[in-house]
Amino acid sequence: MVSKAWAVEVVERHLAKWVEDGGPTLVVMDVSPHRLGWVVSSQGERYLRTRNIADMVVGHGPFLVDGLDGSLHQVHATADLENGEWIEEYLEQVRGVERVDPMRSRIAELLNSGQRIEALRLVRAEASDLGAQGAKEYVEAVAAGVPVPDHVRSRLPQPPVRRTVRWALSAPNREPRE
Repeated sequence: MVSKAWAVEVVERHLAKWVEDGGPTLVVMDVSPHRLGWVVSSQGERYLRTRNIADMVVGHGPFLVDGLDGSLHQVHATADLENGEWIEEYLEQVRGVERVDPMRSRIAELLNSGQRIEALRLVRAEASDLGAQGAKEYVEAVAAGVPVPDHVRSRLPQPPVRRTVRWALSAPNREPRE
């Protein structure tokens, strides 16, 4: 796991670039652990000094420093940090974790209770783009306990595209080993 000190350093280097580009001076306000790494909040240096709301920098969300590779991401100010939909998207896009197929467990239950025809019907109803052969391959993969073939998985219904709530700001920032 990337250390808290390294997470702060990664964010501070990024914030320094904002100043170089003519932006306000931002400083780290808070660092808290997150299941994906470290959430680092920042605020304008002037606001922290005056506590005058007119000096507050608004509209930017917290940073996430990935706990595995130190990559830097910004999360939208309105995102639910603990339970937001962005977490599953992050795991898929950044860490390569395959999303859970919600239909797979229902199909497995039907197969376990000897209802193979019902399983095929459910797949055809939920994923009409598969056709009969694709539905059969899906059910056979579930029955065998193996991953669904890529050519079948690619035709399964995809979750709706939601608004972007996370932006990648840097590639991995490996923490130096002492």
